[in-house]
Amino acid sequence: MADNILNFKKGDVICEEGKYEVWFYEILSGSMTIYKDYGLSSQQEIGTADSGYIGEMGFINSLPRVGTVVADGDVSLAKIDEASFNSYFAEHPEKIYSIIQCLASRLSEIDVNSKEVMNTVEDCIDLYESKNTPTAQLKNAMKKFSDIFKKRKA
Repeated sequence: MADNILNFKKGDVICEEGKYEVWFYEILSGSMTIYKDYGLSSQQEIGTADSGYIGEMGFINSLPRVGTVVADGDVSLAKIDEASFNSYFAEHPEKIYSIIQCLASRLSEIDVNSKEVMNTVEDCIDLYESKNTPTAQLKNAMKKFSDIFKKRKA
């Protein structure tokens, strides 16, 4: 697996939003930030990663990258592609459990976020329909709604 180890420096783009790549990475060390619309005026930070895996959902589901991942400093990753996928897990069966934990954690976070979004939307509807409520309250509720996904950890 040593030939699959990749190293990145601060500011290096590890993968790009919208690109389809037939590999994912195990994070060996370092931290990364995930962005939507990286490099554009609409750029938003959507998460961070410093352990587990990145790109595994797109790899498993044959989908393009959901964000651009940028190294925050020195980063070391193990690249797992289609050719090495089976041997990677045959040599490291404990990693199967690790990736399942990573996926389960992300699903749990999505569940928590979706409940928070539903509650915030209901609050916004109530504030809108009350008509006696100051606009600042509605603005604060909408800000909470937009901040929900900015705080996630990938």
